[in-house]
Amino acid sequence: MSAIITYKVTCPCCNTILVVDKVTGEVLEHREPLVENPSGDRFADALQAQKDHSEKINSLFDKSLSGLKEKDTDRQTLFEESLKKTREEGIGDYKPIRDIDLD
Repeated sequence: MSAIITYKVTCPCCNTILVVDKVTGEVLEHREPLVENPSGDRFADALQAQKDHSEKINSLFDKSLSGLKEKDTDRQTLFEESLKKTREEGIGDYKPIRDIDLD
């Protein structure tokens, strides 16, 4: 059984790694970089990519949460204004007619 001997060729402009078979010249593997500026250590790059992704997700969640709090504040303000206006106009001073009152 013969072992496959390979070359690893890195593209200087996009940092993509091509694993090429020495005998046939066939490209066996195409590895795109995990981060924009790879360090050469794929494990460290994977950890950095995961960290960047987690920070992005947390940022989006915080932005969404602050948006919900802002909407809640707006709704509360609108409710209080409407309640104040209703009380000033005296619209809420009547009692609803109940079924027992109709007898």
